[in-house]
Amino acid sequence: MPVAVVAATALALVLGSCRSGPAADGPLGSGANGGIPRGANCVPRGHLQAFGDQQFTNHGDTAVVLDRVRLLHPDNERLIGSYAVPGDRLIGVVFWPPSYPDIPPGWKHRRPVHGFRLAPGRSFNMVLGVQAGPQGRGFSRGMLVYYHDSAGSYVARNDFAMIIAASTSHC
Repeated sequence: MPVAVVAATALALVLGSCRSGPAADGPLGSGANGGIPRGANCVPRGHLQAFGDQQFTNHGDTAVVLDRVRLLHPDNERLIGSYAVPGDRLIGVVFWPPSYPDIPPGWKHRRPVHGFRLAPGRSFNMVLGVQAGPQGRGFSRGMLVYYHDSAGSYVARNDFAMIIAASTSHC
């Protein structure tokens, strides 16, 4: 084999092993058995909305630390706040900020997403505060959760859409 082919093959192997960004195959997953749910929540406009119906679990052997969360392909919708709520009880889809008589007890232990630490085998509820823009209807295809552990940086994608309807009464 010519030296140039060997050198090119070696370079390709080295470059192929380098990561240019966060991996999608990390230990954090949402849904049953780490699968990603597909679906949507639609709420009438007129209020700031909390979307708190997605649970994430650390399926790895070491703690993970959340870095940030972003809306996935937002259209006329923006993120106004985010919390990680420890435990397996969901806050639900309510007005932002969540406040209702039977709110799950984990809410009092909520933490900002940035820096939230999750032990192996543990779960948390991602609660996002979302606002529609001036056009009324807002939409995002879900969320991207950026995080890291001792082995690297990752992104967990959740495809559960968040829709704020154009009408004040119907979705």
